[in-house]
Amino acid sequence: MAARTPRTQKEQDQAAEADHFAKHLQKAYGTESHAKTVNCLNLSQVVSDYEPLKFSSFRVFSSVQYTILQDSVLFVEQGFNTLIFIAFAVPVYLYFNQEMDSVNTGGASLRKWIDKQEGRMREFAMIMTVLASLLLSFYTAMAVARWWTIRSAGVGGIKKAAMELEMLISQAVTQEPQVLDAIRRYARTSLVLVFLWRRGLLKEIKQELVNQGLLTDQEAAQLLKWNHCLHETIWGWQSAIVCMLWKEGKIHSDQLLRTLLERCSEGRKAIQCIHTHLAVKIPMQYVHLLGFLVKLHNVTLSVIMGSLFGAAVRNAEIIICCQLAGRTLILPLLFNAILLINAELSDPFHGDEADFPGIIYQNALEKDCHSLIEATQNMPRWLAKRYEAEP
Repeated sequence: MAARTPRTQKEQDQAAEADHFAKHLQKAYGTESHAKTVNCLNLSQVVSDYEPLKFSSFRVFSSVQYTILQDSVLFVEQGFNTLIFIAFAVPVYLYFNQEMDSVNTGGASLRKWIDKQEGRMREFAMIMTVLASLLLSFYTAMAVARWWTIRSAGVGGIKKAAMELEMLISQAVTQEPQVLDAIRRYARTSLVLVFLWRRGLLKEIKQELVNQGLLTDQEAAQLLKWNHCLHETIWGWQSAIVCMLWKEGKIHSDQLLRTLLERCSEGRKAIQCIHTHLAVKIPMQYVHLLGFLVKLHNVTLSVIMGSLFGAAVRNAEIIICCQLAGRTLILPLLFNAILLINAELSDPFHGDEADFPGIIYQNALEKDCHSLIEATQNMPRWLAKRYEAEP
């Protein structure tokens, strides 16, 4: 049997390119789920990751789970719009050729009146659509910006402060396991307390925190003694750890003390950022006016398109019928969906499927801080010798 000749570099490159092409298509059109979910505080499933390619291909039409299309409010609102559409389409269809003296049309039939008013009706509907879409774009920009601030400056700020505090103390102060473990646990606790607060589970604080191994029974009891804004004020324990190490003489410079206290302050500021964005929403008057405008647009569109639909059916204009029905179904659905998405983005901790995956965030904080300690314990040989050498 002849030995197989090795492939040339060109053949290897072609094979790699074909493999990359196949994997790319698999990501876009594969049958695996478009989203990954995790449990959050054992209360609900939240999305932890998703595949953007599936939303950029025709696969998007089968990607329904964990999306806004599972919101029951969206389809109840769409049902109202459809009923209004039908309520105006049917009378126009029935009385299409009858005179309309009762509405001062000079004896003209409903058909002639609609033919005369159709241009104005469509123009008015377009004005409402443009105005609603413009204000919705501003609202969405604000909602997404606030959501990203909560994620980056809030949750990200907690992790940044905790990791830097852990790194500086482990490298320059002490590697005592009790101290380093407490820093990690208290930082994770502050994040979990936000979830408990927004989900109305403050009465179950002790049970949740102890069961997750974040606090001991004694620590949880001490936490509940002041029981006010716990997710923020618990950072006082972090600063107390730093001050304890200072009093014990383990922090050897004022500059290091100041740096460590600044990290504690940054963690508290990150929690305050989350608290502020959750407690202080976009001005109610703006949201109310926008919601009113969107609903008014949807009703107006249903009335106008329903009237024109009844006339188009009478005239057997199939394409026009499809356009009118499609516009009535699609535009209100999209506008209502944007309103509902923005409402969910305003609080990514309250227990919805679009919430932040709290378990992943706090576990990542724990693992990353552990990795900093392990990095010190597994340094390169040349560095370890000089690191451990006596000054």
